[in-house]
Amino acid sequence: MNEQTKILLSMAAVISLFVSASPILAQEKDKQLLGELDSSMAKNKMQTLPCKSTDFSLKLFGQLAKISKENVVISPFSAYAALSMALNGAAGSTSEQMAKAMGITANSINALNERNKAILASIANSDKKVQLEIGNAIFSDISTPYKKSFISLCKQMYDAEIKNVNFKDPRTIDSINAWCNDKTHGKIPTIISKLTRDEKMVILNAVYFKGTWASPFKKVYTQDDEFTTLAGKKTSIKMMHQVERIAYFKNTRFQAVAIPYKSNRQSLYVFLPNEKTQWPLFLAEFTQTNWNQWITKFGDTKVDLSLPRFKVRFSQDLSSSLEEIGMTEAFDPRRANFSNMIAPPYKAWISRVLQKTYMDVNEEGTEAAAATAVIIATLAMRQEALPIEFRVDHPFVLALVDNNSKEILFLGSILQP
Repeated sequence: MNEQTKILLSMAAVISLFVSASPILAQEKDKQLLGELDSSMAKNKMQTLPCKSTDFSLKLFGQLAKISKENVVISPFSAYAALSMALNGAAGSTSEQMAKAMGITANSINALNERNKAILASIANSDKKVQLEIGNAIFSDISTPYKKSFISLCKQMYDAEIKNVNFKDPRTIDSINAWCNDKTHGKIPTIISKLTRDEKMVILNAVYFKGTWASPFKKVYTQDDEFTTLAGKKTSIKMMHQVERIAYFKNTRFQAVAIPYKSNRQSLYVFLPNEKTQWPLFLAEFTQTNWNQWITKFGDTKVDLSLPRFKVRFSQDLSSSLEEIGMTEAFDPRRANFSNMIAPPYKAWISRVLQKTYMDVNEEGTEAAAATAVIIATLAMRQEALPIEFRVDHPFVLALVDNNSKEILFLGSILQP
């Protein structure tokens, strides 16, 4: 895929991922009512609790997109969810720094947990016209004493599956990858290839989305076309085409559309810069302030839309990008403080944050998947040995020695002090 397609893919990940038969028996009606009640309560929590993940999403995307010469597709939602679980294990300045990078303060982590729990509940009760599934899990080493309070919180607030396994067993990697493969419907078959000796926990999030367009593109209108790269090179593509009334926005630097999926709960936002707009400057436009302004200015408009058909896979270690946006201490074995996750003499830090994504955009709709692994390394710190007791309570010999010349200056025996 080409350079300009990056923005189509990346913004799709930012937006798309933030997002039956009629009952006959009375019991089924009760379940439906309870589901609607839970959904309503979740919606209220999402509206009243702070949301700063958009800023995190745009900053993380900006770091990756500005240095990449290839297509970039990330799931900031997946990364945010996995890091939110890890944040609950942090303490002190590590907690403060992680929280700041994630757009909150260290004293609002409980509110963050409540909001994330509400989002998961909302997604679980989302419109069945699209398939949107979120999964969380923690694989922890059976020989490493992680705090039960941390594990319990992740299970309660994030519905995380808890797997206590032997990290010395090579089959552990297979189990982790099998979980990702299952949760992404085979689109992310592997997330890790190896674990170091010190890596003793893997915090996982997986996202799977499959939705059909509210107005599918007709295949008969898909034609061979050309796509011009940033370098000016023309490449052959398959271009889909339709004329529909959809949400549209235009300013002096770009135009944008929001293509709805059948549920109308999710949309694919596509931002297309003007030909004279420089790519680096265009990427720099994606700030939370600008985003909040743009998103309110889309209006229903008849659009003659041509969109490339594409399929892309992306894999990236997000660690350096997370450090660039301010999350440095968590990755430093010397300074990291995860004392809410593990007790002394053990010390923990984040060794890697890996993410893989998949996206297929075609005439019918979109299929997308992501898996994020926050890998925790631990080390038993050396404890000072207990002092050896030396009670001079009986006769002894002394020697006063010049250490440079090795001369014994005084030598004696003390029978009675």
